[in-house]
Order: sequence, then structure tokens, then C-alpha cells
Amino acid sequence: MMVKHTCTNFLKKMKTLNLALIMVLISLTCFSQIKKVLIVATNIDSVGTHKSGTYLMEIAYPFQYFIDKGFEVDILTPKGGKTSLYDNGKVAEDLAKIQKNELFIKKTNNSLSPVEVKWADYSAVFYPGGHGQYFDVMYDERIALITSKIYEKGGIVGTAGHGIASLVNVQLSNCQYLVQNKRITCFPHWAELRFMNISNYGKLLPFDMEVVLARRGANLIVCTPENRPDKNYTHIVDATNRIVTGAFAVSAQWVAEEVVKLIK
Repeated sequence: MMVKHTCTNFLKKMKTLNLALIMVLISLTCFSQIKKVLIVATNIDSVGTHKSGTYLMEIAYPFQYFIDKGFEVDILTPKGGKTSLYDNGKVAEDLAKIQKNELFIKKTNNSLSPVEVKWADYSAVFYPGGHGQYFDVMYDERIALITSKIYEKGGIVGTAGHGIASLVNVQLSNCQYLVQNKRITCFPHWAELRFMNISNYGKLLPFDMEVVLARRGANLIVCTPENRPDKNYTHIVDATNRIVTGAFAVSAQWVAEEVVKLIK
């Protein structure tokens, strides 16, 4: 009877241990399946005499959307550390809430540098707009390489507003520019001349991205003042080539939504 009782207890313990092991394996499997998105921002905090950097709404709304959809988000800047953010002084209530969120504060104050990024971990890379990246991100060959690696392994690329300026020098392993033959949009030059006092209406920018993107072989679709309300000219999904672009800051969350749809 003693032997039978001992065996029964042993079997119960083994069953409990096996169940615990299964739960651990399930937890590890679920954890390993959490997908990650990389957001690329700038360390530049001014252009001329104006405060600049990454435009708050173009990073905050996508950041929160990715988080809400279950993604892990990292922020990359050329130097790492504090991300330079700015707004127009009129922060909407929902945007202010994200701005005060502990995770958003932690990530934007402690961005990764290129050497800290493991590109194989990411399902997508997103470039928010603002003028700062014209002066650091777009010249950073390390960030360009990270983007091309993510893309070539099947990842998605998304940009909003001026963010696409950061892609003009990104080349794939075959030396082809990433934007070549891709159906994309960008912040229009006419809008730069009309509205962007931060860049002294384009005079402080090193190039006109419409011209350079066309030179790089992009299938560029740019809205005019007349057709701006038509999203066919301002919100472009090239699903075949896994790239999503929005022309203006207000396009940022939409871009994030479309990026999530394309992630498998």
C-alpha cells in the first residue's frame, strides 16, 4: 500500500510539473511571437532659429497605435538618447495624454543608437516627419542599412509628411534605391513654400525631395492645392512593394494602421 501511495504522489507531482512546463513553454512561445516596430527619429532640435526635430503628432499617434495593437516599439536616432520633439503649440487632448505616457517618455528619452539595433527583430520601420531628419537621419549610412535590411527580409516601410526625405539615400543590396519603382507620395514642395516657416519656406532645406525622389526613380504621386482633399493623392499604399506613405502630418496614424495591415 505504501508503494502504491508513493507512486500515486509521484505521478501527481509529475503531472503538475509537466503542466507547469507546458505553461512556461506557451508563455515563451507567445513572448517570442510579439512583433516589433522600429521608429526612426532625429536628434536635431532646431532648423535655423526655429525649434524643430520630429513632429510630435507624427511619432506619438503611430507609437500609441502600434502599442495598442500589441507590438513592441523601439525608437532609433543617429546618436541614441533623447529624441528631439516639437509641436505647433496646440496639442490636442489625446495627443497630450500620449505625450505624458510613461512608456512614451521612456522610449523618446532613451532612443537606441544604430549599434544597439538588431534589424532582424523588426517587422516594420516607420519614419515620422519633421525637418530635423534632413540634417542627420538622411545622411546616416547605418540607419539606411538597417532600413534596407528590415525591408529585404520582408518588412514594411512607412513614412508620413517629411519623413520620406529620410529614404532618399537608402539603397538595397543590389544598389537600387529603395524608392525606385515604388508608388509613393511626399510632402509637396508647394506646401513647403506656402506654409513651412520653420524651414524658411524651403530655403533652409538641403534639397527638394520631390526632385530627388523622382531622380531616384520613384513612381511619385504628389497632390496639388486643388486635389489635396482627395486621399488618392495623399495616402498611398503600395502593397506589392510593402511601402506606405502619407503626405501630411495628419496622415501619420493612417500610415501606422496600413503598416499593421501589411505585417504578416
